Amino acid sequence: MPCRATNQDGKRCQSPEHLVDSDTGYCAAHAPGGQERMAEIGRKGAEAMRRKWMAKGLEPGELPELRTPHDAQRALDIVAHAAAEGRLPQRQADATTRAIREWLRAHEAGAVADQVEELRRKLSELKSDKLEVLK
Repeated sequence: MPCRATNQDGKRCQSPEHLVDSDTGYCAAHAPGGQERMAEIGRKGAEAMRRKWMAKGLEPGELPELRTPHDAQRALDIVAHAAAEGRLPQRQADATTRAIREWLRAHEAGAVADQVEELRRKLSELKSDKLEVLK
């Protein structure tokens, strides 16, 4: 059954049937005290959004400069704590975490490339030494 109330323009309320209280025949907005409840819900939603958008974020220099994987781990810990404390909105925490993880991947790739280059250099030296011995 639809809500029994009419809107300010005189049209019947369009609340879906599943939101209408079967005992009263009214939706939550039109039930006795409903306007006050809806206003309170609106205030709570606005306050939640205000807290979300007014989150302090990280202080300049709070994250360490990333030079080692240990620095990256410390930075991830700082981001996690700031998000848990509500200082850093979740979207910013996610973006920062992704950036740190990408830095870690690049750092690891660079370390592997350096190791490969060192092994090539050593192999070249060994080949050179072997050729000297054969002469």
